[in-house]
Amino acid sequence: MANCHEAFQDYNEKIKLSDEKRTILISVRESLRGRMKLNFQKIPGNERRNLGLDFQSQGSFVMDTIIRPINDDYDLDDGVYFHDGLSRGERTDPKVFHDWVVRAVDTHNEYEKVIDKPTCIRVQYKQGFHIDLPVYYADDFDSPDLGHLQKGWILSNPIEFIAWFEEKTKSGFDKKFIYESVRSHELFDKWFLDMRKQDCQLRRLVRYLKAWGDLKRKEMPAGIIMTVLAANTFSVHQRDDVALRNTLINIREYLERNGIKCPRPTTPKGEDLFESATEEDKKYFMAALKGFISSANMAIETTSDQVARTEWRSHLGERFRGMSNDFITKTTPNIAALQRTASRSTPWLPIL
Repeated sequence: MANCHEAFQDYNEKIKLSDEKRTILISVRESLRGRMKLNFQKIPGNERRNLGLDFQSQGSFVMDTIIRPINDDYDLDDGVYFHDGLSRGERTDPKVFHDWVVRAVDTHNEYEKVIDKPTCIRVQYKQGFHIDLPVYYADDFDSPDLGHLQKGWILSNPIEFIAWFEEKTKSGFDKKFIYESVRSHELFDKWFLDMRKQDCQLRRLVRYLKAWGDLKRKEMPAGIIMTVLAANTFSVHQRDDVALRNTLINIREYLERNGIKCPRPTTPKGEDLFESATEEDKKYFMAALKGFISSANMAIETTSDQVARTEWRSHLGERFRGMSNDFITKTTPNIAALQRTASRSTPWLPIL
């Protein structure tokens, strides 16, 4: 039986976002935040004079499931939080808030373009990455509303999703790290550094699934779907190749039982994350999943390491090169110490 666990460790190091690129994202994010705060004060209109403006990075960047796509268009989600004590009925339409953010982002020679999307404002940078800015209204930071251009103000708490996923990883995350960051930022920073050093198997499997989807390209599920499916069906094993094969089988069985649906585990709880997918998209994904499982079975059952690596590479791409003769070691590469270059820009939110 071929064993590709070490080959997956090498692959993981190639697809995960490096500390260098993470530092670049943090630096650019802090510059964008500063520009937005400054420009926001210059936007005319009495409607927004009492509005508070704060920020919170979220999603895969915080959970460290972010990957480096083949085309290098990696991204960071940075929530923009407004607050001034108004109920949903009293607030301005989300489109107005989106317009304020677009105007506050302003033009800059680093940007390639700024796109106003239904759920966020995307700032595309010339260096080959983008920052998504979802807009929230959050006087109660435990239950913020997302400003959706099509659905209006809807309850959506990205911190709850982080807490849900981190409970699956048993990483020790506590929401107070964020909600009480003035008192807990050192605890958050320690948790984050320890979490990245540990790099648990579920986190790695999410990256593998995202990289597979990135390679396939054609209407594959979004990263959040891959994350939820992996977290709900995770099969732990001392080897990553076996854990991935077993998790793929579990995902297929889960989707077949549930009619190819993926309920969101946090607010808006129960929302089908496959809702916008067409039947053709679903069929394509299930066919791709079947093919991946077939190759995974062959890779694990064969006695040839070369055959096994070829099978995995057919779904994971050329970055899955396997072990060369001079690379065979039994130690995992050390993870470089995180560089903390970004300043804290808000009194109630941590560096991330």
